[in-house]
Amino acid sequence: MQDVVLKSPVAFAQASKKPVNGQVNGMEIALSFADASVEAANSEKLGICDVSNLSRFGVKGPHAADWLTASNITLPAGTNRWTKLDSGSLVMRLGNTEFLLEDQPENGLCQTLSEANVNESGVHKVIRNDAAFIVSGELTPALFSEVCAIDLSGDALEDNRLVMTVIAGVSATMLKQELNGQSVYRIWCDGTYGPYMWKTLLGIIEELGGGPVGFNFYYKIN
Repeated sequence: MQDVVLKSPVAFAQASKKPVNGQVNGMEIALSFADASVEAANSEKLGICDVSNLSRFGVKGPHAADWLTASNITLPAGTNRWTKLDSGSLVMRLGNTEFLLEDQPENGLCQTLSEANVNESGVHKVIRNDAAFIVSGELTPALFSEVCAIDLSGDALEDNRLVMTVIAGVSATMLKQELNGQSVYRIWCDGTYGPYMWKTLLGIIEELGGGPVGFNFYYKIN
């Protein structure tokens, strides 16, 4: 019996761009939309990349922090903050008692945690079916000024802060990080809203002279 290969939750919305697709982490994802020079220009000016295939793990409850710590996970310093582990995995603290972790493509931390037994009360695993994006470029302030409920021109995302906000009418989690030496924004939303989020953001991005960027631009899978 063959393993099931999932499609990105935004795959249908990307079809008109005719991306080159490939399988990463058991999910078909858009590896590229154009040649490297075009995608590099988009990334520098204004680009969006679908990274919904990165493995994620959620856990919540009054003892979730203790459970993660016992699993040798370094936690963020405070609420609504994030940290990056030596493996490259992100650990996000959403409020006081809920956590979201996301791996790099070849890191199996989230899979290990999802398979671990929870033998104490006050710890509940959370199924994560997010649509996830990287947004980058010098014109990101112009983009977010049109669609984001929070003013990001100040220090809202500095010092490893994250925000739970509304983007284009959709509840989303957002942070800013360095990726391959570039400052980028990360966005997560419910996967069912992923196609709408992609179409809405890409429409504005293209109006501003940018475009889509494939997964291979950031992660160099093949």
